[in-house]
Order: sequence, then C-alpha cells, then structure tokens
Amino acid sequence: MTTDVDATAPDHGSVELSPDGTQLVFTGEIDKDVVRQFRVTVRPADWPSRVDVRGVTFMSSAGLELLVHLARKQKRAGGELEVVEPPTSLRLLLNQTGLNRVFRSVPASSIPA
Repeated sequence: MTTDVDATAPDHGSVELSPDGTQLVFTGEIDKDVVRQFRVTVRPADWPSRVDVRGVTFMSSAGLELLVHLARKQKRAGGELEVVEPPTSLRLLLNQTGLNRVFRSVPASSIPA
C-alpha cells in the first residue's frame, strides 16, 4: 500500500523551500511530523544557506535538530547558516541550548529582494 505524501502532511506547521530556492521558510509549529515531511519532500542537496523562522510559533527538538543539520551542511561547504529574525521564544530556546553559536542570526532587511 502506498501513502500519498500530501495526504500525510501536517497542517499545524511547515518547512518549505522558497519559490526561488534561496531559503527555507519555517512557519507555525515545527515538530517531528513537519520535519519528517520536509525530509521527504526536499533533498539535502537543495538545502539553502538561509532559513526564515519569523513565522515559527513552536519548535520541538526535531526542529532544533533540523537546524543543526542545516548548519552542519553549510559548514562542510565552507559557509554558515543564516537564520532570519528568530522570534523571542525561539531566540531564548536557542540561547539556552547554546545553538545560537551554531549559526548566525540576521535581520529580515538582509533578505535580497
């Protein structure tokens, strides 16, 4: 029996590649189901160096792990993951876990038009 990927997609959050492919956009609640859906739909070779997290309302350990994987991929390529304006709750979580040292936070104004 095959499962339709779209039919199993969570409706409470998302991680999607922007239309131009230059960044990932995280919105809503980022949990293991959202991360699983992302991993099924976006190949690691397509992971960009910028993540827009302005729309995140909650992030589980699975979401934090995804950020670490994204940062490691960039580091292996000689770059650095840029995280666009983490909301206060996420910024506090990143500071408490020390993950704020794994990537660079950037203002939304640095997003190319």
